[in-house]
Amino acid sequence: PQTVGVWNPRAIGRNTCKGRSVLGQLRMVDDIKAELQAEAKKNIDPLKAMVEGIKTQGMRNELLDLCDATRRGVDSPEGSETRARITELIELLEAESPTPADKMLTSGDIDGEWMLRWTTSESILGRKRTRGFRVDLNRPITQEIDSKKLTAKNVEPVTTFRWIFGGIKYTNSVEAELTPMTASKVAVQFKKFNIAGGLISFTAPDRARGELDTTYLDTEATTPGPGQQIRISRGDKGNLFVLTK
Repeated sequence: PQTVGVWNPRAIGRNTCKGRSVLGQLRMVDDIKAELQAEAKKNIDPLKAMVEGIKTQGMRNELLDLCDATRRGVDSPEGSETRARITELIELLEAESPTPADKMLTSGDIDGEWMLRWTTSESILGRKRTRGFRVDLNRPITQEIDSKKLTAKNVEPVTTFRWIFGGIKYTNSVEAELTPMTASKVAVQFKKFNIAGGLISFTAPDRARGELDTTYLDTEATTPGPGQQIRISRGDKGNLFVLTK
């Protein structure tokens, strides 16, 4: 006859071992899954960084192409589609500047001679000047910055009397002193104006002052060479500046 309700220690042992074996297999599956996810993340992160780098480089290239196509901004007046697109690209780049705001003036990367590629400043573009004394669009406007001495110098080229053997070429310049206001912004006090290469020089009035905030600084260009490092700045009067070196 069949015995009912008899305790069998061997059966219980077998069931317990079987349960532990299943739990062990589940833990192993979880471990393998976690390892695969970690490995996938290792591979995806560099890929994401590469894609973002390509995207940023594309925006940089488009920005500079548009800047040059507008002849430093002469052909991108307020309200134009080109100015709107340049402004949009500037804002996109500013949001991901490789140089943080708290290191703009202290990294040393801001030093050196920069070439103006585009601006909204009418005083620099000089479109309202008397013909013959306007800025030469075929020669660079430059800005030299020394963050240690806290000085700056802007130089603009002029070519006049073009009918005389190609014209008379000279430069106007202005020297300025810089006073840090924040880690990225400086107060600019113009000190001396030099006209016609220094033939005429005079002290700037006290009211000749302004502010300049560096909002984007990228000195790690993927393509080495001059013109690949980009700086974007904003003036206190709302003007934008794109420069390269």
